[in-house]
Amino acid sequence: MNVQNKIKKLQKLFPEVWMKDGAEFSNSHKNTIWTGEGSYIDGYSAFSYYDYSNTMGIHPKLEKALNKLDLWAEFYDPGTVFLYED
Repeated sequence: MNVQNKIKKLQKLFPEVWMKDGAEFSNSHKNTIWTGEGSYIDGYSAFSYYDYSNTMGIHPKLEKALNKLDLWAEFYDPGTVFLYED
């Protein structure tokens, strides 16, 4: 599944989480998904650099969905997250 298809699938599951092709952020982030601050799941922040310690800062519902799609998340800075394919 390509990046655009994964974005569509995740946006269907999490409509309050914004996602863009990582190439829009930087040429060095091709084949990634760019997301971050300003995203919510069930009224809670989807990403927390200082919380969700058991899921490395990712909301537990989103983290479970990422695992199913063979994606993993990494913070670029406290408000910017990239999703990478395994």
